[in-house]
Amino acid sequence: MRQRRLGLVFTLSGAALFGTLGVFGKAAVGVDLTVATLLASRFVAATVLLWGLLLVTGRFIRLPVRTVGVEVGLGAVYGIMSVAYFESLAWLSAGVAALLLFTYPVQVMAVSSVVLDEPITLPKLSALLATTAGVALVVLGDEITIALTGVLLVGVASLCYTVYTMGTRAMVADIDPLVHVAYVFLGVTASILGYGVATRSLAMPEGAAGWWLIAGITVFGTLLPILLYTEGLTRIKASRASIASTSEPLTTVLLGVAFLGEILTVSIAVGAVLIIFGVVLTAPSVERTIRRRFEGISVDAAVEREP
Repeated sequence: MRQRRLGLVFTLSGAALFGTLGVFGKAAVGVDLTVATLLASRFVAATVLLWGLLLVTGRFIRLPVRTVGVEVGLGAVYGIMSVAYFESLAWLSAGVAALLLFTYPVQVMAVSSVVLDEPITLPKLSALLATTAGVALVVLGDEITIALTGVLLVGVASLCYTVYTMGTRAMVADIDPLVHVAYVFLGVTASILGYGVATRSLAMPEGAAGWWLIAGITVFGTLLPILLYTEGLTRIKASRASIASTSEPLTTVLLGVAFLGEILTVSIAVGAVLIIFGVVLTAPSVERTIRRRFEGISVDAAVEREP
């Protein structure tokens, strides 16, 4: 019981720290730090530190060449996701961007139903309807103008995150999660450096504010949440961890209001509740519980109808 509670604390802490990414990205826009510079610095530093940690702790890090190729490919997808998400912050508030990105678990569920022939259950259908309604409220709420460019960029980011999530589920079945992340980071770093070179947007940060932002997003937005979330997964089931991770967009919304002066409208608040409710419904444990309840109701109704 103590280990499960500790795992939940680790998972919640990791998710909350991941929720700082949008705030760091929005702050970078304010100090004219380009997305390529911020992300390249973040992932170069995080990759070096993570590989150093793996070597110091003596983890087995050698993988077959083909597996390495898949991991690096997933990293490239994650790199595209990161660039699209952080570029969207030039048009959207950190809270809105985080909420729209966080629809990816429902996308994973929908893709799995089509590609893997998983059945469409009532909880899954409810999740899809809830998140769709939530996104509509967040995007179409008439109190704040939401830029279409930003929404499209987050849509690309969320789609990439869906691909990355499904690939990661397959890879971590046989690979240490931290080793998986270390190889993925190689692909992420390469793709972001390529983006920076292609767009000629890589530059040395000017002033202390830029360097502090890079240090903050590397430590508090990348390494610490990954380590905490991984430690949490060793103590609790992935289904429970996925529910705990719903605290991530809430953290971004609250930090945006507190530190960036972003406005939390009624439509965004209600949309956030619907999106998070939909994501919670995609957790296997929640779906099983709902199905059992409905099955129990059906059995009781059948018994009552018997003469």
